[in-house]
Amino acid sequence: MISKILRRAAGLSVFLFTLSIAALAQTGPIEGTVKVKAADGTMKPVAGALIDIYRTDIKAHWDVKTDKSGHYIRLGMPLAGTFIVVASGPGMQPTWVNGVKITQTPVVDIVANPGDGATLTLEQVMAAINQARSGAPAAAAQPTVSAADRAKAEAASKEYESKKKERDALQGQLDEAIKHFNAAGELKKANNLQGALAEYKLSTNIDPSKDKAFIEVAHKANASLAETHYLVGADIFNQNRKAVPEAKPHFEEGVKAIKKAISIAGSDPSPTINNDLIIYYNILAKNLKLLVQYYQMTDGLDESLQYFDKAEAIDTNNKTKWLITKGEIYRLSYRNDEAVATFKKVLEVDPNNADAFYGLGLTLVSSGDKAKLQEAANYLADFVAKAPASDPRVAEVKDSLQALKNEFKVEAEKPSRRRGKP
Repeated sequence: MISKILRRAAGLSVFLFTLSIAALAQTGPIEGTVKVKAADGTMKPVAGALIDIYRTDIKAHWDVKTDKSGHYIRLGMPLAGTFIVVASGPGMQPTWVNGVKITQTPVVDIVANPGDGATLTLEQVMAAINQARSGAPAAAAQPTVSAADRAKAEAASKEYESKKKERDALQGQLDEAIKHFNAAGELKKANNLQGALAEYKLSTNIDPSKDKAFIEVAHKANASLAETHYLVGADIFNQNRKAVPEAKPHFEEGVKAIKKAISIAGSDPSPTINNDLIIYYNILAKNLKLLVQYYQMTDGLDESLQYFDKAEAIDTNNKTKWLITKGEIYRLSYRNDEAVATFKKVLEVDPNNADAFYGLGLTLVSSGDKAKLQEAANYLADFVAKAPASDPRVAEVKDSLQALKNEFKVEAEKPSRRRGKP
């Protein structure tokens, strides 16, 4: 029925505006990139390009600018309707894409020719479109709109403006978070880690529960904050060449931020989100290891270790890696029985795993149980045999084997003489 009305009379804009309000709850983002194609065919992203989005079935307009990578995103776009997306910016000819339906094309990438950076009004764009058409029919005369319909439209208009304000506010929050995130990245490149920390912290203020478009920014902001805390803590640690108290809060904040990133990322529908999560679990592991080894962290350790079970579940090509991580944390926290059990679980999957031999050997040596020293020496010898000669741990382990021989008269047995022992 509505399609017939549209064909018959272009003058039902008030009535159609009312319909658009009913569908406003069904909104989504539109995004894409803007690039200039040079004469040699190379593509260059346009930073700061203005994207004007005009709805053509009713009068409505939105705008947004591209970031430094030429990417733009605009939230709260009504899924109903047809749009013209117009891009203008420095060094490019203004270019548009007509007939966009967000339900069918939520990503609108624009490739422009080099130009003088001029901008076009909607009237100029429409004039160019109409000029390209041939034999376009004239618009029909507008029918009279009843007082009741006009009142409904006015009420709908107020509701629309209210909703638009909400969406504009959300867009502002997203733009602000991205601005701080990008600023932090530049500061980090310049090795201004304290400045980067402050900017990343500001970028984490975005609330991912407010809009699904916030989710990616939120988890990446928290992950970057965690990584930067690790770098600051490591710098303090290395400058003092010991575990000074000033470094500890950074590792603690790193753990806190990366756990938040992992939690938020769990709701990201991206098909590649597991790649991000694997990076996040690695950030958690390195912060956690330092806290356990040098600051004797024990509070909440079991809860933290459960994260590596989740990592193992998604990183199917590296299952033993996460078992090794858990084993090392058990070893560093002197939970020797759990460390031994975990490292042996690795050897069940990979009988030649050098890291498992290393972990088992050091765990048994540190246990203080002289009865286990022979087993420890055997595992350490297996590590030396399996590890590449370039592994810096090889020299350390050789020294440990020599110390076992000198102090306790314990030497590694040849594999043929072990009779079922390690």
